[in-house]
Amino acid sequence: MPLTKGPVMGGVGGSGVPAEQVLELTGEATAVRDLLADFWRRRSLVPMLAAKEFQARYRSATFGVLWGVALPLLQGAVLAIVFTVVVRIRTGVSYPVFVIAGQVLWSYFQASVTMGSTSIVDQGGIAGKVYFPRLVLPAVPALSNLVGFLISLAVTLALMGVFGVQFRATLFLLPVVVVFEAVLVVTLSSLLTVAHVYFRDVRYMTQAALLVLFYATPIIYPIEQARRIRLLLLVNPLTGVLQLSRQAIFAKAHDLLPAVLSTIAWIIALSAATVLVYRRHERVACDRL
Repeated sequence: MPLTKGPVMGGVGGSGVPAEQVLELTGEATAVRDLLADFWRRRSLVPMLAAKEFQARYRSATFGVLWGVALPLLQGAVLAIVFTVVVRIRTGVSYPVFVIAGQVLWSYFQASVTMGSTSIVDQGGIAGKVYFPRLVLPAVPALSNLVGFLISLAVTLALMGVFGVQFRATLFLLPVVVVFEAVLVVTLSSLLTVAHVYFRDVRYMTQAALLVLFYATPIIYPIEQARRIRLLLLVNPLTGVLQLSRQAIFAKAHDLLPAVLSTIAWIIALSAATVLVYRRHERVACDRL
């Protein structure tokens, strides 16, 4: 990548002190075709790094990956108890399954976005020494967290039998739910992690935004009971994923089509933005660490 001299700050004065030179990093934009082809050629790095991260995370934990499963289920159980015993929320379906399924989806999204949004900076030791497509890095947390996510979904299916929820053919929609959420996580994390290279406040802004987003997503309440903020919920990219999961589990979900179309629109927009941002900044991002 070329290094160019920035503007000269002042001139050579009578004291003979040379003018200050500013080094400015610039990089040529990468062709979209080359960017995507490079990522595809090195796609094997994603599962390799994901396996390494997964093993490092649970290596010293006695129960290993069970913690990744138990925590979202515990959070969902607490919410189910609070909103059935303390504050009653009527959904027309089994509320424990309703809220646990939503919490499982949310936990995967929150953990993966939190980790992925700082992935380039966090992996600066590797990224600054060896070249590989930077798009690999935000995809790693999404894949490493996928194991716990899938096990949690399996436990949720088991809970359906416990709480008397009928198994229906619509359960075949669950793989679509997983794909939608994984793509949403990767594209959003890809944009945030590049922004975090330039602005380190992104880490804290992401945490704050996720805190607000939890309550702006119909996890603990059905969308039909939030009529005043219905439009806000429908433009939430996670709403379509949640409603599709409820259609899969209960064969009953309000505003399913507009919610899913909104999620698809978000995925397309985030994917296009990711390609454009990495086309311009992929080569110079690690030099700014």
